[in-house]
Amino acid sequence: MSRRMCRRTALRAVATTSLTLIAVACGPAGASQSGSPPAAQVDRPQPRPTFDPVLANSELVVGRNRFAVGLIGQDNRPITDARVLLGFYRIEGQQGTKVAEAEAQFRWIEVEPKGMWVAPITFTAPGPWGLEVTVTRPGGSPESARLSIDVQERGQAPTIGSPAPRAQSLAAEVDAGGPCSNIPPCELHVASLDQVLTNGRPTVVTFSTPGFCVTATCAPVLGVVLEARGRQPAGINFIHVEIYTDPRNQVVADAVSRWNLPSEPWTFLVDSSGMVAERYEGIVTLPELEAALAQLA
Repeated sequence: MSRRMCRRTALRAVATTSLTLIAVACGPAGASQSGSPPAAQVDRPQPRPTFDPVLANSELVVGRNRFAVGLIGQDNRPITDARVLLGFYRIEGQQGTKVAEAEAQFRWIEVEPKGMWVAPITFTAPGPWGLEVTVTRPGGSPESARLSIDVQERGQAPTIGSPAPRAQSLAAEVDAGGPCSNIPPCELHVASLDQVLTNGRPTVVTFSTPGFCVTATCAPVLGVVLEARGRQPAGINFIHVEIYTDPRNQVVADAVSRWNLPSEPWTFLVDSSGMVAERYEGIVTLPELEAALAQLA
């Protein structure tokens, strides 16, 4: 990956209107919104739903994933109050077989339009999969919409169960200015990423550029990480890595290139042995982060 990285950005939440997936054509796509699953999955004609699902993952991989989707109503506003069931179909030829179902939870930070519906899903094989989203709004009847998704054998970004890349990041004391674009600069830059990953402690590392973030979620996510740090006992590393060393010219930091991140922001939990335990693309909420940290204790 070049230092001036050709990048695909993740979900952008427009604070008072709608969610939009922003993409640029560079590198292999990790997931697709290219229409509905093959006709073999459809048992009967379906009425057109009054919402559109918007995939929020830039990549899905074999193994455990945090699946994320936005739901946009006919008024072009995000749906934040509903019961949402996700059905996952393995596609082989023209045959679709339902292999998993999960109830999604709405997760948001700062304001609800910046939220998305998330659910855990374990994909057992790479290739084409079908997604059926069933939404029941208060006082309404269930409606369903479908998407085709693509599951990769391996991800671009480090996946759960893989070693966390030992990459250097810029480190400086906060009062020295530091490499942080947040206002005010955060205090999570006092050591290099490769140093904290080898000190025998669990690590929370968040990659974001709060001062230049096109998704409008970097600063809120950093705020969640900082709040989690303040509520955790000593013994867990917390570190923030900026996306760019030169934001004006979009020169990407070496650590971001080494971690091969296809979007921003990302937050990872790394266990004391240096293996990735959780990964969150886009927003992550304090309850999610604290529940995952409890499993590392």
